Formats: sequence, structure tokens, C-alpha cells
Amino acid sequence: MSDQHDHSARDGGPFAALRFRDFRLFWIGLFISNVGTWMQMTAISWMLYDITHSPLQLGLNGLFRAVPAIALGIFGGTMADRYDRKRVMLATQVTSMLLAFALGVLDQTGHIQVWHIYAMTALSAIVNALDGPARQALYPSLVPASALPNAIALNSLLWKGTALIGPTLAGIAISTVGTDGAFYANAASFLAVVIALLMMQTPAVRVGTTGDFVQELKEGVAYVRGQNVILAIMVMESVSSVFGLDPAMLTIFARDILQVGASGLGFLQSARGVGAIIGSAVILAMSDTRAQGKILFVSAILYGVCFALFGVSLSFPLSLLLLLLMGATDTIWAAARNIILQVKAPEELRGRVMGVFYLSNRGLHPLGQTETGLLVPLIGAREATVLGGLLVSGVTLLTAAKVPHLVQFRWETARRVKVVDATE
Repeated sequence: MSDQHDHSARDGGPFAALRFRDFRLFWIGLFISNVGTWMQMTAISWMLYDITHSPLQLGLNGLFRAVPAIALGIFGGTMADRYDRKRVMLATQVTSMLLAFALGVLDQTGHIQVWHIYAMTALSAIVNALDGPARQALYPSLVPASALPNAIALNSLLWKGTALIGPTLAGIAISTVGTDGAFYANAASFLAVVIALLMMQTPAVRVGTTGDFVQELKEGVAYVRGQNVILAIMVMESVSSVFGLDPAMLTIFARDILQVGASGLGFLQSARGVGAIIGSAVILAMSDTRAQGKILFVSAILYGVCFALFGVSLSFPLSLLLLLLMGATDTIWAAARNIILQVKAPEELRGRVMGVFYLSNRGLHPLGQTETGLLVPLIGAREATVLGGLLVSGVTLLTAAKVPHLVQFRWETARRVKVVDATE
């Protein structure tokens, strides 16, 4: 983008990225869509546990989300480097809308069965594995480089922040209309992204390809393996995804441990959303801070500690406070790691790097639901939560010791080095 745009980005304050039309359209569309996604996720967890009364069967739904994402995440990243990322997203968003609508129809007509939920979850995961890398790789083309940290900070609100609204609306929908209301709302929410993509004027982002899809896929994996900082982030993210907080654990705590019901589940989810908004505000206020490595390290440690304390909390208000702190630290951690990944990844490999990240994040995160289903019957919900928190903090400390360059990472320094390398 032009120097004038770059200057306006630096002077735009905590919402600099929203001054750019295409980013603003994209952000608003995804915000609406993510509210619907949270509604559906909350409704599915509640309905599955209500039908089966089984932590194991509830956890199995995470397996059906994880397997397609693990198998296809890198494939989706390679597609994001080969094809027009906006067109890829248009196809995935329309497909996701149809799947959510079909789930609503099955539920409303009383034909819904456990295997229907598993099947729809698997199909949605396949679509999301193609959508996620294209979405992440598209961001740098919507704003100038100077506004990228601000765009990523705002992006953190899209998933974490909508946890404030979506689960609360899901709780209202379940109590008044039924779970099918949450599914229909999610189907309608995808229209916001479709409209935004059609209105965006950003040219197609398409990297030159060799024509050999498998070779390009291997190049992406090899690049990630050869970059210690990127690989360290993937390892930290993988552990957090499997052993961190997941919807199944919150459902079990709401029903069996804290005994606060569906509305209480909505409040637990929403507390994390409030924390995410606080965390995003902190990141936006620290827009001039370049020490993303230190920010990532401290926030990851605090997240693990708060999660372990959540496991031993006997009080609903204290549990809400701990979830608020987890939401804040998780959001700060997410923003820091995304800035590092976007700066480190070259444009021609960005889709594939994001594909590997999608595997460690959205791919492995559903396995946390499966891990919950397996561990809770064996050692108990509280014990599984404490174990998860200690593992996240422990791996973070170990990673920092093994890869000190990650803790020392500074955005401005890395960006300057990248510019120099590109001009040589």
C-alpha cells in the first residue's frame, strides 16, 4: 500500500485497521458469523450431553472435529497459496451455512440423533479446514504492514470476544426456542461474511505455483520445521489445544460440579468472552509495544495457572473470575503469536504456514474435548483441569528455555530484517 496509507495506519490509534474499508467489511462479517458459531457450539455440547449423559460421548464429538482438521489443515493451507483466497472463502461459507441449516431442520423435526451430530460436525470440520488458512492468509493483504499488529489485535476479538455474546444468546435460545434456534441463527450469520466478501475490492491474492500440489505442501511443512520460532509456537499451541479449556469441560462443570444449568453454562462462556474483550483492549492499548515474545511467554504462563486454579475452585463467582482472567490471557497470547507468525511467514508460504498452525490450533483443539471425555471418568473433572493447567505452564517454560529467540522476538526488529532480506 502507499506511504500515505502506511502513515494513516500509524496515526489511526487503537482502531487503525478499521480505517481500511475491506478490512472493516471483513471484520464485521466475521464478527457476526462467529457469534452464530459460538451459539451452535454451545447448543451442540448441551444437546449431546442432554441426550447421552455421557462425558465420553460428548468428548467423541471433538474427535469428529479434530480428525478432518488434522488431515486437511495443511491441504487447506496449500490451497490458500494456489487459489484466490476470497473465492475459497465464498465456497466454504456457503457450504457451512447449508450444513447449519440442515442441522436445524433435523433438530426441529425431531429426527436428530447422535450420529447426525457427529456427521455434521465432521462435515463442518472438513469445510473449516479449507476456510481457516485462507482466512488467516488474507489479512495481510487488507491493511498496510504498519497496521498488521492492530489488525491482529482486532482479529482476536472475532473468536474470543464473541464468546461473550454467542453462548449467552445460545442459552436464551435453548431456554425459549430450543437448540434448533441456535442452529438456524448460525446458518443466517454466514450471510454476513458472504456479503462482505462480495463487497470487498482487494485484488485476488494468488501466489505463483509450480503445478505440483504435493511438492508445494511438502515445502510448507519443511519451512515450518526449519524455523525454530514458528515451530516452538506450534508446539505450545498444540499442548494448549489438547489440554486447555474446552466446551465439554465447561459443560461438565456447569451441570455436575457447579450445578448452575444451561444459563450458568452461558455465563461461564461469557465470562471468558468478557476477559477476551479486556485482553483485546490491553493489546490495542499496547500497540506501540514490540516485545511480542515476552508478551506471549507471560500470558501463556498465566493462562495455565488460572486454568489449574479453575479446577480447584469451589465457588461459582470465583470460577467466573478465573475464566475472565483466562479469556484475557488467552487473547493476549493469541494476538502475540499471530503477529509473530504473520511477520515470520513469507507471502508465498503464508497459506501453508497458516495451514500448519490451523492443524495445531483448530485441528488439535477438538481433541481437548476427547481428552476431557477420556480423563474425566478416570480421574475426575477437577483433577483433569488441574493437570491441563500445569502442563500448559510447564511446556511454556520448557519451550522458552529451548528456544530463547521466541521470548526475545520483537515485531519491529523482525519486520526490518524481513524488508532488508527482500531488497537484497
